[in-house]
Amino acid sequence: MFLRVLWQSMFGRKRRKAAAVAAVWIGVTLISAFLCLSISVGDQMNRQMRSFGADIRIEPAGAAVPVRVGGYQLAPVVSQAYLPAGDIRKLKTGIFWKNNILGIVPRLETEAEDGTRTVSLLGVWFSHRMKLPGGDFETGARSVYKDWSIRGRWPSSAGECLVGDDLARSLHVSLGDKLVLKAGSRRAIFRITGLLQTGGPEDGEVVASLHAVQGLAGLRGKLSRVDISALTTPEDDLVKRHHETPASLTPADYERWSCTAYAGGIALSAAKAFPGSVASVVRRVSLAKAELLKKIEKLMALLAVLIAIASVLSVAGVLASAVLERRGEAALLQAIGAKRWNVLMLFLAEAAMIGLTGGLLAALTGPFLGSTLIGAVFDAKVPPPFVSAAVGPLIGVSIALFATFRPVLKTLSASTAEMLHAG
Repeated sequence: MFLRVLWQSMFGRKRRKAAAVAAVWIGVTLISAFLCLSISVGDQMNRQMRSFGADIRIEPAGAAVPVRVGGYQLAPVVSQAYLPAGDIRKLKTGIFWKNNILGIVPRLETEAEDGTRTVSLLGVWFSHRMKLPGGDFETGARSVYKDWSIRGRWPSSAGECLVGDDLARSLHVSLGDKLVLKAGSRRAIFRITGLLQTGGPEDGEVVASLHAVQGLAGLRGKLSRVDISALTTPEDDLVKRHHETPASLTPADYERWSCTAYAGGIALSAAKAFPGSVASVVRRVSLAKAELLKKIEKLMALLAVLIAIASVLSVAGVLASAVLERRGEAALLQAIGAKRWNVLMLFLAEAAMIGLTGGLLAALTGPFLGSTLIGAVFDAKVPPPFVSAAVGPLIGVSIALFATFRPVLKTLSASTAEMLHAG
């Protein structure tokens, strides 16, 4: 009997039911879409903030040991240590966090002679494509060092270079000029395509392609350093405890630290690709990204709550109006013998079906709207994150029950005679 009355009630007042389903559909679609945006904002902002530069630096163990006497930094007395260039590929194929590596810049720092003076020479990948089993990986200085300011253009061949602004003024050279550099019996000619400003040591260096610098210096297959841009999780109290008092971590804490993409964990994993190396986190970059991401996530959480409240209120208004219009129907059911809890269950079951229908529709449209919002905000093409589709029906049913419960109780609290007269 209950199911038959419910079935007839669902298909009565079709316009009002359609309006209620549409309200739930639109409200849950907005909530699902913003949920998708909230889920993706961390990764997308991390990718956008690659302009901060490299997060992780890998160096030979000997070169990374500081030698200080009386507060002064001294050069190590041992011979220059290098990393093997052939191990770079392992960063994308042989470590646990390989999918979090967004950019790689191998660097070789050396010196060469320009006429009568010695100049610092830096070799990097400007743009390099790595062939990997899962597809090509495009990387290099152009994609990692987005904070570099270049007047002119990036070099596009081994015979071109950048010159730091400070060095260019010292050498009295400008765009289009040629530099003749010598290292021992080897000689190379570079044409200047850009003047570089970084605010760092590169302002006083000649920056050329890694292959050309290796050949000029006679250091084929050798690297001084590898800079890595990675997709990381903002640091929290667990990272601070691991850094300051690692013994205080429980096995569960250590497992969470190991399985979370913190910069320190990725650095430790990356160092394993280069035997005899150490990896360090560039704290300035890592902390700046972490602070900005935290603020953005707080903002997104606040906006998500506000949108959810607005959607719930709009849906509640439609459903509450529908319930109040049916006071006469509720009174008639009680008059023919139905108990109040029977009427309450009937209205709530009907609301749940309306919420489920709207939620199922929103499960189809919410992820696509979320993908569109992500594309519009971050200018990135991402597949619809269907993880939010799973919660769409649950949100729809919850909103519908919340919006219906109080109006139904208010309606049933009045006497049957009053409701019949009002209906």
